[in-house]
Amino acid sequence: MIKITNQTDFTTKYIIEAKFAIKGVVEKSDIVGAIFGQTEGLLLDLDLRDLQKSGRIGRIEVENESKEGISGGVIKIPSSLTRKETALLAATIETVSRVGPCEAEIKLIEISDVRETKRKQIISRAAELLKEWDTKSLESSEIEEKIDTDIKIGEIITWGPDNLPAGPEIDESKDLIIVEGRADVLNLLRIGIKNTVAVQGTQVPKSIINLIEKKASVTAFLDGDRGGTIILNELLQVAKLDYIARAPEGYEVEELTRKQMIKALQNKKSVAELKDSDKSIEAKEIESKVKMLNKMLKKFKVKDTTKIVEAINTIQSGQSIGFDKKLNKTFEMPVGELFEKIRDHKDTKFLVIDGILTNRLLSISINMKIQFISCKNKEENLKIPDQITVYFF
Repeated sequence: MIKITNQTDFTTKYIIEAKFAIKGVVEKSDIVGAIFGQTEGLLLDLDLRDLQKSGRIGRIEVENESKEGISGGVIKIPSSLTRKETALLAATIETVSRVGPCEAEIKLIEISDVRETKRKQIISRAAELLKEWDTKSLESSEIEEKIDTDIKIGEIITWGPDNLPAGPEIDESKDLIIVEGRADVLNLLRIGIKNTVAVQGTQVPKSIINLIEKKASVTAFLDGDRGGTIILNELLQVAKLDYIARAPEGYEVEELTRKQMIKALQNKKSVAELKDSDKSIEAKEIESKVKMLNKMLKKFKVKDTTKIVEAINTIQSGQSIGFDKKLNKTFEMPVGELFEKIRDHKDTKFLVIDGILTNRLLSISINMKIQFISCKNKEENLKIPDQITVYFF
């Protein structure tokens, strides 16, 4: 067992823990090198090398064991990033598909909050201090608020085999509200909602999936940020939800006021309604992209841009797709492998990547006489020459 070094103990907020399986015998250094190499350029603000230099992530620790030609184990990455950034970083690590010449698969186990123990200690000590406080110095409203808070904290239970934070009526109620963390459960208890359970991370526990099947109505009440969207997408894939409520954009459920929580739950949308809305929006976006691309690609004498539009709309996270001048697909591979393998596909004239356009990739594209690149973003201050057309999606 490899322990996280003391160097990170004072700043680490979260630990990303992922398991891996590699078809081949590799060393720990090979795995770390693949993680750095294949995630480079995927997310502009979350480059692993820059994050490690600035002390925002700690040393990547690997537990590796090889049996019968298969290497397997666990990767641990200490993070002092925000919840949203940590979730994005964890999702990025999962895109690594090779270690050297060997096929690899990396799957997130959990994102744990290493501050939880300290929080419990703080809450326990704060409760002692409050009891010692001279209540005569408190206003009556403050006394009522303290008593109310203490009661609500006492009502949080530990539920199921995964020891998840939950409200006391989770089993009895025919309805269920799913939130992200313990603080969300507490905030909802303050307004008398007791049928909640927290998923505690981006991987939905099986116990929650089984619980959902027993309930008449299930609502996911999630943060209004990218992390909330990631958890929502996971829930929609593995379980049957009835309604979706979101905190206002940029807000977390745990920080909402009573009025904001009630309003968010009142404005919840049915899953069917949201899917119909998404289809309508998607159709309009596709139509807009087709018009834009037809205009941009007119000079290349390409009559049908449907394949390009379809590639942009369906490209998998961290992937890249190439097309020749007649829009026949020349390759599809992870972005991290482009630098090594794209030169093998000399007929490529059109390139779609789920990532950012770097100076290195631009130089290679110019040398290959690639005419068109579609990507999510570009490196800061990157100048695009006239001989290449770039479309950002």
